[in-house]
Amino acid sequence: MNSRTHLLCASILGVLACYFMIWPVWRAQFPIEIWFTESWNAFHQDAAAAGVPLYPAADQLVVNNYPPLSFFVIGELGRWFGDSLYVGRALSVVGLLALAVEIAIAVRLLAGSLLSGAVGALWFIAIMAHNATRYIGANDPQIMGQAIMGAGLVWFLSRDRVGGSPLPPLLLMVLAGFWKHNIIAMPATVVLWLCLRDWRSAARPILISAAAAAAGLALCAAIFGPAFFANLFTARAYSVGHLVSQLGHLQWLALATIFWGIWAWFDRRSDAARFTALHAAVALASCLAQWLGDGVFGNAEFDLTIALAIGTGAALARVAASPVGRWIGLNRSRVMVVVALSLRLVLSGRQESAQVLFDPEFRARYAAAADAMTAAAVSISKIPGPVYCQQNNLICRAAGKAFVVDDFKTDQLLATGKATDADISAMLQSRGITVVEGATLRYATAPFGQSLSPSP
Repeated sequence: MNSRTHLLCASILGVLACYFMIWPVWRAQFPIEIWFTESWNAFHQDAAAAGVPLYPAADQLVVNNYPPLSFFVIGELGRWFGDSLYVGRALSVVGLLALAVEIAIAVRLLAGSLLSGAVGALWFIAIMAHNATRYIGANDPQIMGQAIMGAGLVWFLSRDRVGGSPLPPLLLMVLAGFWKHNIIAMPATVVLWLCLRDWRSAARPILISAAAAAAGLALCAAIFGPAFFANLFTARAYSVGHLVSQLGHLQWLALATIFWGIWAWFDRRSDAARFTALHAAVALASCLAQWLGDGVFGNAEFDLTIALAIGTGAALARVAASPVGRWIGLNRSRVMVVVALSLRLVLSGRQESAQVLFDPEFRARYAAAADAMTAAAVSISKIPGPVYCQQNNLICRAAGKAFVVDDFKTDQLLATGKATDADISAMLQSRGITVVEGATLRYATAPFGQSLSPSP
Protein backbone atom coordinates (compact mmCIF):
# COMPACT_ATOMS: atom_id res chain seq x y z
CA MET A 1 0.00 0.00 0.00
CA ASN A 2 1.55 3.33 -1.01
CA SER A 3 1.74 6.14 1.53
CA ARG A 4 -1.08 8.17 -0.03
CA THR A 5 -3.49 5.24 -0.03
CA HIS A 6 -2.49 4.36 3.52
CA LEU A 7 -3.07 7.93 4.66
CA LEU A 8 -6.52 7.96 3.09
CA CYS A 9 -7.56 4.60 4.58
CA ALA A 10 -6.13 5.41 7.99
CA SER A 11 -7.79 8.84 7.97
CA ILE A 12 -11.23 7.40 7.19
CA LEU A 13 -11.06 4.77 9.91
CA GLY A 14 -9.21 7.03 12.33
CA VAL A 15 -11.99 9.62 12.19
CA LEU A 16 -14.58 6.91 12.76
CA ALA A 17 -12.62 5.40 15.65
CA CYS A 18 -12.35 8.78 17.37
CA TYR A 19 -16.01 9.53 16.68
CA PHE A 20 -17.39 6.29 18.09
CA MET A 21 -15.11 6.52 21.14
CA ILE A 22 -16.65 9.84 22.17
CA TRP A 23 -19.75 8.33 23.75
CA PRO A 24 -18.26 5.52 25.88
CA VAL A 25 -15.43 7.76 27.10
CA TRP A 26 -17.80 10.66 27.92
CA ARG A 27 -20.31 8.33 29.59
CA ALA A 28 -17.63 6.80 31.85
CA GLN A 29 -17.59 9.87 34.11
CA PHE A 30 -21.11 9.24 35.44
CA PRO A 31 -21.82 7.05 38.50
CA ILE A 32 -24.53 5.11 36.68
CA GLU A 33 -24.51 1.39 36.02
CA ILE A 34 -23.61 0.91 32.37
CA TRP A 35 -24.10 -2.87 32.46
CA PHE A 36 -24.95 -5.15 35.34
CA THR A 37 -21.44 -6.64 35.46
CA GLU A 38 -20.10 -3.27 36.64
CA SER A 39 -21.47 -3.58 40.15
CA TRP A 40 -20.65 -7.30 40.24
CA ASN A 41 -17.01 -6.58 39.40
CA ALA A 42 -16.83 -3.59 41.73
CA PHE A 43 -18.08 -5.57 44.73
CA HIS A 44 -15.48 -8.29 44.12
CA GLN A 45 -12.74 -5.72 43.54
CA ASP A 46 -13.68 -4.13 46.88
CA ALA A 47 -13.51 -7.54 48.54
CA ALA A 48 -10.06 -8.26 47.12
CA ALA A 49 -8.73 -4.87 48.21
CA ALA A 50 -10.19 -5.27 51.71
CA GLY A 51 -8.83 -8.78 52.15
CA VAL A 52 -12.23 -10.35 52.75
CA PRO A 53 -13.18 -13.72 51.18
CA LEU A 54 -13.31 -13.38 47.40
CA TYR A 55 -15.16 -16.64 46.71
CA PRO A 56 -18.42 -16.99 48.65
CA ALA A 57 -19.74 -20.17 50.24
CA ALA A 58 -22.24 -22.29 48.33
CA ASP A 59 -25.14 -21.33 50.61
CA GLN A 60 -24.83 -17.64 49.75
CA LEU A 61 -26.82 -15.94 46.99
CA VAL A 62 -23.63 -14.56 45.46
CA VAL A 63 -21.19 -16.33 43.17
CA ASN A 64 -17.78 -15.47 41.73
CA ASN A 65 -16.97 -17.61 38.69
CA TYR A 66 -14.05 -15.44 37.52
CA PRO A 67 -10.34 -16.02 38.22
CA PRO A 68 -8.86 -13.71 40.87
CA LEU A 69 -6.13 -11.63 39.23
CA SER A 70 -8.21 -8.75 37.86
CA PHE A 71 -9.99 -8.26 41.19
CA PHE A 72 -6.76 -7.86 43.11
CA VAL A 73 -5.08 -5.56 40.58
CA ILE A 74 -8.08 -3.30 39.96
CA GLY A 75 -9.10 -3.39 43.62
CA GLU A 76 -5.65 -2.27 44.71
CA LEU A 77 -5.52 0.44 42.04
CA GLY A 78 -8.95 1.54 43.27
CA ARG A 79 -7.52 2.02 46.74
CA TRP A 80 -4.78 4.23 45.30
CA PHE A 81 -6.95 6.28 42.95
CA GLY A 82 -10.24 6.42 44.84
CA ASP A 83 -12.69 3.96 43.28
CA SER A 84 -12.19 0.67 41.46
CA LEU A 85 -15.30 1.41 39.38
CA TYR A 86 -13.53 4.23 37.52
CA VAL A 87 -10.20 2.40 37.45
CA GLY A 88 -11.90 -0.52 35.73
CA ARG A 89 -13.52 1.83 33.23
CA ALA A 90 -10.20 3.48 32.45
CA LEU A 91 -8.44 0.14 32.04
CA SER A 92 -11.03 -0.99 29.51
CA VAL A 93 -10.09 1.97 27.30
CA VAL A 94 -6.36 1.39 27.86
CA GLY A 95 -6.86 -2.27 26.98
CA LEU A 96 -8.68 -1.37 23.77
CA LEU A 97 -5.85 0.91 22.65
CA ALA A 98 -3.26 -1.71 23.60
CA LEU A 99 -5.12 -4.30 21.53
CA ALA A 100 -5.07 -1.94 18.55
CA VAL A 101 -1.29 -1.61 18.81
CA GLU A 102 -0.96 -5.38 19.10
CA ILE A 103 -3.12 -5.93 16.01
CA ALA A 104 -0.94 -3.56 14.00
CA ILE A 105 2.22 -5.34 15.13
CA ALA A 106 0.71 -8.77 14.44
CA VAL A 107 -0.06 -7.74 10.84
CA ARG A 108 3.50 -6.44 10.47
CA LEU A 109 4.89 -9.77 11.67
CA LEU A 110 2.54 -11.88 9.54
CA ALA A 111 2.24 -9.83 6.34
CA GLY A 112 5.11 -7.37 6.45
CA SER A 113 3.16 -4.09 6.60
CA LEU A 114 2.79 -1.97 9.72
CA LEU A 115 0.74 0.56 7.74
CA SER A 116 -1.86 -2.04 6.76
CA GLY A 117 -1.78 -3.25 10.34
CA ALA A 118 -2.63 0.26 11.51
CA VAL A 119 -5.67 0.28 9.21
CA GLY A 120 -6.84 -3.05 10.66
CA ALA A 121 -6.24 -1.70 14.17
CA LEU A 122 -8.28 1.44 13.53
CA TRP A 123 -11.16 -0.62 12.15
CA PHE A 124 -10.97 -2.70 15.34
CA ILE A 125 -11.27 0.41 17.55
CA ALA A 126 -14.15 1.74 15.47
CA ILE A 127 -16.21 -1.46 15.46
CA MET A 128 -15.58 -2.15 19.14
CA ALA A 129 -16.51 1.41 20.13
CA HIS A 130 -19.64 1.07 18.01
CA ASN A 131 -20.72 -2.43 19.08
CA ALA A 132 -19.17 -3.21 22.46
CA THR A 133 -20.37 -0.26 24.52
CA ARG A 134 -21.21 -2.49 27.48
CA TYR A 135 -17.49 -3.21 27.80
CA ILE A 136 -15.67 -0.13 26.44
CA GLY A 137 -15.50 2.50 29.17
CA ALA A 138 -17.15 0.07 31.59
CA ASN A 139 -15.82 -1.69 34.67
CA ASP A 140 -15.29 -5.12 33.17
CA PRO A 141 -11.97 -7.02 32.96
CA GLN A 142 -12.60 -8.54 29.53
CA ILE A 143 -10.88 -5.95 27.32
CA MET A 144 -7.74 -5.72 29.45
CA GLY A 145 -7.62 -9.52 29.62
CA GLN A 146 -7.76 -9.62 25.81
CA ALA A 147 -4.90 -7.10 25.71
CA ILE A 148 -2.71 -9.23 27.99
CA MET A 149 -3.47 -12.27 25.84
CA GLY A 150 -2.81 -10.22 22.71
CA ALA A 151 0.62 -9.28 24.05
CA GLY A 152 1.34 -12.99 24.35
CA LEU A 153 0.22 -13.54 20.74
CA VAL A 154 2.45 -10.76 19.39
CA TRP A 155 5.36 -12.00 21.48
CA PHE A 156 4.86 -15.49 20.07
CA LEU A 157 4.75 -14.25 16.45
CA SER A 158 7.90 -12.21 17.03
CA ARG A 159 9.83 -15.11 18.55
CA ASP A 160 8.46 -17.56 16.01
CA ARG A 161 9.91 -15.54 13.13
CA VAL A 162 13.44 -15.98 14.47
CA GLY A 163 13.03 -19.51 15.76
CA GLY A 164 12.74 -18.56 19.42
CA SER A 165 11.09 -20.69 22.06
CA PRO A 166 7.31 -20.24 22.34
CA LEU A 167 7.42 -20.96 26.09
CA PRO A 168 7.65 -17.35 27.42
CA PRO A 169 4.65 -16.11 25.39
CA LEU A 170 2.68 -19.21 26.31
CA LEU A 171 3.36 -18.53 29.99
CA LEU A 172 2.14 -14.95 29.52
CA MET A 173 -1.04 -16.38 28.00
CA VAL A 174 -1.45 -18.58 31.07
CA LEU A 175 -1.20 -15.46 33.22
CA ALA A 176 -3.83 -13.77 31.05
CA GLY A 177 -6.12 -16.71 31.75
CA PHE A 178 -6.01 -15.85 35.44
CA TRP A 179 -7.17 -12.34 34.56
CA LYS A 180 -10.13 -13.56 32.46
CA HIS A 181 -10.79 -17.18 31.71
CA ASN A 182 -12.88 -17.19 28.52
CA ILE A 183 -10.19 -15.85 26.16
CA ILE A 184 -9.66 -19.05 24.24
CA ALA A 185 -8.89 -18.36 20.59
CA MET A 186 -5.41 -16.84 20.85
CA PRO A 187 -3.77 -19.53 23.03
CA ALA A 188 -5.64 -22.31 21.22
CA THR A 189 -4.47 -20.97 17.84
CA VAL A 190 -0.86 -20.82 18.97
CA VAL A 191 -1.00 -24.36 20.37
CA LEU A 192 -2.63 -25.75 17.22
CA TRP A 193 -0.20 -23.86 14.98
CA LEU A 194 2.76 -25.35 16.83
CA CYS A 195 1.32 -28.85 16.83
CA LEU A 196 0.36 -28.80 13.15
CA ARG A 197 3.84 -27.66 12.20
CA ASP A 198 5.89 -29.96 14.44
CA TRP A 199 4.12 -31.57 17.36
CA ARG A 200 7.28 -33.18 18.74
CA SER A 201 9.10 -29.89 19.30
CA ALA A 202 5.85 -28.29 20.46
CA ALA A 203 5.17 -30.86 23.17
CA ARG A 204 7.64 -29.57 25.75
CA PRO A 205 6.61 -25.86 25.86
CA ILE A 206 2.92 -26.79 25.69
CA LEU A 207 3.21 -29.29 28.54
CA ILE A 208 5.20 -26.83 30.67
CA SER A 209 2.54 -24.19 30.05
CA ALA A 210 -0.21 -26.64 30.96
CA ALA A 211 1.69 -27.49 34.14
CA ALA A 212 1.98 -23.76 34.93
CA ALA A 213 -1.78 -23.38 34.50
CA ALA A 214 -2.40 -26.37 36.75
CA ALA A 215 0.01 -24.98 39.34
CA GLY A 216 -1.82 -21.64 39.24
CA LEU A 217 -5.14 -23.34 39.81
CA ALA A 218 -3.66 -25.36 42.67
CA LEU A 219 -2.31 -22.17 44.22
CA CYS A 220 -5.75 -20.57 43.97
CA ALA A 221 -7.29 -23.61 45.65
CA ALA A 222 -4.70 -23.40 48.43
CA ILE A 223 -5.34 -19.69 48.97
CA PHE A 224 -9.13 -19.59 48.58
CA GLY A 225 -10.04 -23.12 49.62
CA PRO A 226 -12.68 -25.43 48.12
CA ALA A 227 -14.94 -22.44 47.42
CA PHE A 228 -12.65 -21.46 44.53
CA PHE A 229 -13.53 -24.43 42.33
CA ALA A 230 -17.12 -24.51 43.57
CA ASN A 231 -17.55 -20.94 42.32
CA LEU A 232 -15.52 -21.38 39.15
CA PHE A 233 -17.70 -24.29 38.01
CA THR A 234 -21.04 -22.78 38.98
CA ALA A 235 -23.89 -24.55 37.20
CA ARG A 236 -25.09 -22.69 34.13
CA ALA A 237 -28.00 -23.39 31.79
CA TYR A 238 -27.12 -24.19 28.17
CA SER A 239 -29.41 -24.08 25.16
CA VAL A 240 -29.34 -23.83 21.39
CA GLY A 241 -31.95 -21.10 21.75
CA HIS A 242 -29.47 -18.83 23.50
CA LEU A 243 -26.95 -19.41 20.71
CA VAL A 244 -29.55 -18.59 18.06
CA SER A 245 -30.54 -15.40 19.89
CA GLN A 246 -26.95 -14.12 19.59
CA LEU A 247 -26.15 -15.18 16.01
CA GLY A 248 -27.62 -12.07 14.42
CA HIS A 249 -24.84 -9.95 15.86
CA LEU A 250 -22.28 -11.66 13.65
CA GLN A 251 -23.67 -9.68 10.71
CA TRP A 252 -21.49 -6.78 11.86
CA LEU A 253 -18.41 -8.88 11.04
CA ALA A 254 -19.75 -10.25 7.76
CA LEU A 255 -18.09 -7.72 5.42
CA ALA A 256 -14.68 -8.11 7.03
CA THR A 257 -15.07 -11.88 6.84
CA ILE A 258 -15.88 -11.73 3.12
CA PHE A 259 -12.98 -9.45 2.24
CA TRP A 260 -10.52 -11.42 4.34
CA GLY A 261 -11.88 -14.77 3.10
CA ILE A 262 -11.47 -13.90 -0.59
CA TRP A 263 -7.85 -12.94 -0.05
CA ALA A 264 -7.11 -15.90 2.24
CA TRP A 265 -8.38 -18.37 -0.36
CA PHE A 266 -6.15 -17.05 -3.13
CA ASP A 267 -3.15 -16.61 -0.81
CA ARG A 268 -3.76 -19.87 1.05
CA ARG A 269 -0.18 -21.07 0.69
CA SER A 270 1.18 -18.15 2.71
CA ASP A 271 1.77 -18.33 6.44
CA ALA A 272 -0.24 -15.13 6.86
CA ALA A 273 -3.36 -16.65 5.29
CA ARG A 274 -2.93 -19.99 7.04
CA PHE A 275 -2.41 -18.46 10.48
CA THR A 276 -5.29 -16.00 10.18
CA ALA A 277 -7.56 -18.76 8.86
CA LEU A 278 -6.74 -20.94 11.85
CA HIS A 279 -7.19 -18.00 14.22
CA ALA A 280 -10.56 -17.00 12.73
CA ALA A 281 -11.86 -20.58 12.69
CA VAL A 282 -10.91 -21.20 16.32
CA ALA A 283 -12.34 -17.82 17.36
CA LEU A 284 -15.65 -18.53 15.63
CA ALA A 285 -15.90 -21.99 17.22
CA SER A 286 -15.10 -20.52 20.64
CA CYS A 287 -17.71 -17.79 20.19
CA LEU A 288 -20.47 -20.19 19.17
CA ALA A 289 -19.65 -22.65 21.95
CA GLN A 290 -19.73 -19.92 24.59
CA TRP A 291 -23.01 -18.55 23.28
CA LEU A 292 -24.66 -21.85 24.16
CA GLY A 293 -24.37 -20.75 27.78
CA ASP A 294 -27.00 -18.60 29.43
CA GLY A 295 -25.67 -15.22 30.54
CA VAL A 296 -22.90 -15.10 27.92
CA PHE A 297 -23.08 -12.05 25.67
CA GLY A 298 -20.90 -9.92 23.40
CA ASN A 299 -17.55 -10.59 25.08
CA ALA A 300 -17.52 -14.09 23.55
CA GLU A 301 -17.27 -12.38 20.15
CA PHE A 302 -14.16 -10.31 20.90
CA ASP A 303 -11.70 -13.05 19.94
CA LEU A 304 -13.33 -13.25 16.51
CA THR A 305 -13.23 -9.47 16.07
CA ILE A 306 -9.52 -9.44 16.90
CA ALA A 307 -8.85 -12.31 14.48
CA LEU A 308 -10.68 -10.53 11.67
CA ALA A 309 -8.92 -7.24 12.39
CA ILE A 310 -5.57 -9.02 12.00
CA GLY A 311 -6.87 -10.86 8.94
CA THR A 312 -8.18 -7.66 7.33
CA GLY A 313 -4.86 -5.92 7.86
CA ALA A 314 -3.02 -8.88 6.34
CA ALA A 315 -5.42 -8.95 3.40
CA LEU A 316 -4.81 -5.25 2.71
CA ALA A 317 -1.06 -5.80 2.90
CA ARG A 318 -1.10 -8.78 0.51
CA VAL A 319 -4.03 -7.88 -1.71
CA ALA A 320 -1.83 -8.49 -4.77
CA ALA A 321 -2.19 -12.23 -4.10
CA SER A 322 -5.87 -12.00 -5.07
CA PRO A 323 -6.82 -11.79 -8.77
CA VAL A 324 -9.83 -9.75 -7.71
CA GLY A 325 -7.52 -7.14 -6.19
CA ARG A 326 -5.28 -7.13 -9.27
CA TRP A 327 -8.27 -6.78 -11.58
CA ILE A 328 -9.76 -3.83 -9.67
CA GLY A 329 -6.39 -2.29 -8.91
CA LEU A 330 -4.43 -2.79 -5.70
CA ASN A 331 -4.82 0.61 -4.10
CA ARG A 332 -8.32 1.09 -5.45
CA SER A 333 -9.43 -2.25 -3.98
CA ARG A 334 -7.93 -1.31 -0.62
CA VAL A 335 -9.81 1.96 -0.54
CA MET A 336 -13.03 0.21 -1.57
CA VAL A 337 -12.68 -2.27 1.29
CA VAL A 338 -12.10 0.49 3.84
CA VAL A 339 -15.00 2.57 2.52
CA ALA A 340 -17.36 -0.43 2.63
CA LEU A 341 -16.33 -1.28 6.20
CA SER A 342 -16.81 2.35 7.20
CA LEU A 343 -20.22 2.67 5.61
CA ARG A 344 -21.37 -0.43 7.45
CA LEU A 345 -20.68 1.36 10.73
CA VAL A 346 -21.96 4.78 9.74
CA LEU A 347 -25.24 3.63 8.19
CA SER A 348 -26.82 2.51 11.44
CA GLY A 349 -29.41 3.95 13.77
CA ARG A 350 -26.96 4.21 16.66
CA GLN A 351 -25.25 7.58 16.75
CA GLU A 352 -24.88 8.35 20.46
CA SER A 353 -21.61 10.19 19.87
CA ALA A 354 -23.49 12.71 17.72
CA GLN A 355 -26.03 13.10 20.51
CA VAL A 356 -23.23 13.77 22.99
CA LEU A 357 -21.84 16.45 20.69
CA PHE A 358 -25.03 18.12 19.54
CA ASP A 359 -27.94 17.24 21.85
CA PRO A 360 -28.00 19.13 25.19
CA GLU A 361 -31.09 17.20 26.30
CA PHE A 362 -29.25 13.90 25.83
CA ARG A 363 -26.36 15.14 27.98
CA ALA A 364 -28.73 16.54 30.59
CA ARG A 365 -30.48 13.20 30.99
CA TYR A 366 -27.21 11.55 31.97
CA ALA A 367 -26.68 14.21 34.62
CA ALA A 368 -30.25 13.61 35.81
CA ALA A 369 -29.60 9.87 35.97
CA ALA A 370 -26.49 10.50 38.07
CA ASP A 371 -28.52 12.67 40.45
CA ALA A 372 -31.18 9.94 40.68
CA MET A 373 -28.43 7.45 41.47
CA THR A 374 -27.12 9.62 44.30
CA ALA A 375 -30.58 10.21 45.73
CA ALA A 376 -31.44 6.50 45.58
CA ALA A 377 -28.18 5.60 47.32
CA VAL A 378 -28.88 8.06 50.16
CA SER A 379 -32.36 6.61 50.59
CA ILE A 380 -31.15 3.01 50.59
CA SER A 381 -28.35 3.77 53.06
CA LYS A 382 -31.07 4.48 55.63
CA ILE A 383 -32.62 1.03 55.30
CA PRO A 384 -31.40 -1.19 58.16
CA GLY A 385 -29.76 -4.51 57.39
CA PRO A 386 -28.84 -6.09 54.04
CA VAL A 387 -30.48 -4.73 50.91
CA TYR A 388 -30.80 -6.13 47.40
CA CYS A 389 -31.09 -3.39 44.77
CA GLN A 390 -32.87 -5.32 42.07
CA GLN A 391 -31.87 -4.18 38.56
CA ASN A 392 -29.06 -1.95 39.82
CA ASN A 393 -26.69 -3.24 42.47
CA LEU A 394 -24.36 -0.30 41.90
CA ILE A 395 -26.79 1.80 43.95
CA CYS A 396 -26.47 -0.60 46.89
CA ARG A 397 -22.69 -0.31 46.62
CA ALA A 398 -22.90 3.49 46.62
CA ALA A 399 -25.14 3.22 49.69
CA GLY A 400 -22.46 1.23 51.51
CA LYS A 401 -24.44 -2.01 51.48
CA ALA A 402 -22.83 -5.42 51.19
CA PHE A 403 -23.22 -7.61 48.11
CA VAL A 404 -25.88 -10.12 49.18
CA VAL A 405 -27.73 -11.13 46.00
CA ASP A 406 -26.20 -11.88 42.63
CA ASP A 407 -28.66 -11.76 39.72
CA PHE A 408 -26.58 -14.29 37.81
CA LYS A 409 -26.71 -16.87 40.59
CA THR A 410 -30.44 -16.51 41.18
CA ASP A 411 -31.11 -16.62 37.43
CA GLN A 412 -29.07 -19.81 37.06
CA LEU A 413 -30.72 -21.43 40.08
CA LEU A 414 -34.01 -20.89 38.29
CA ALA A 415 -32.73 -21.83 34.82
CA THR A 416 -31.13 -25.09 36.00
CA GLY A 417 -34.16 -26.07 38.08
CA LYS A 418 -32.28 -25.97 41.37
CA ALA A 419 -34.69 -23.44 42.85
CA THR A 420 -38.07 -21.85 42.21
CA ASP A 421 -39.18 -18.26 42.63
CA ALA A 422 -40.76 -19.28 45.92
CA ASP A 423 -37.49 -20.84 47.09
CA ILE A 424 -35.54 -17.69 46.32
CA SER A 425 -38.13 -15.50 48.04
CA ALA A 426 -37.85 -17.72 51.10
CA MET A 427 -34.04 -17.41 51.03
CA LEU A 428 -34.28 -13.64 50.90
CA GLN A 429 -36.73 -13.57 53.76
CA SER A 430 -34.74 -15.96 55.93
CA ARG A 431 -31.65 -13.78 55.53
CA GLY A 432 -33.54 -10.60 56.34
CA ILE A 433 -32.74 -9.07 52.94
CA THR A 434 -34.82 -6.09 51.89
CA VAL A 435 -35.56 -6.06 48.16
CA VAL A 436 -35.72 -2.62 46.55
CA GLU A 437 -36.99 -2.30 43.01
CA GLY A 438 -38.90 0.10 40.80
CA ALA A 439 -38.53 3.07 38.51
CA THR A 440 -36.01 4.87 40.71
CA LEU A 441 -33.46 2.14 40.25
CA ARG A 442 -34.10 1.84 36.52
CA TYR A 443 -33.72 5.54 35.82
CA ALA A 444 -30.58 5.68 37.93
CA THR A 445 -29.06 3.07 35.62
CA ALA A 446 -29.29 4.97 32.33
CA PRO A 447 -31.72 7.30 30.64
CA PHE A 448 -33.83 5.76 27.90
CA GLY A 449 -33.42 2.35 29.55
CA GLN A 450 -31.19 -0.15 27.79
CA SER A 451 -31.29 1.67 24.46
CA LEU A 452 -28.11 3.44 25.54
CA SER A 453 -26.37 0.13 26.16
CA PRO A 454 -27.31 -1.87 23.09
CA SER A 455 -26.93 -5.62 23.09
CA PRO A 456 -23.39 -6.46 22.01
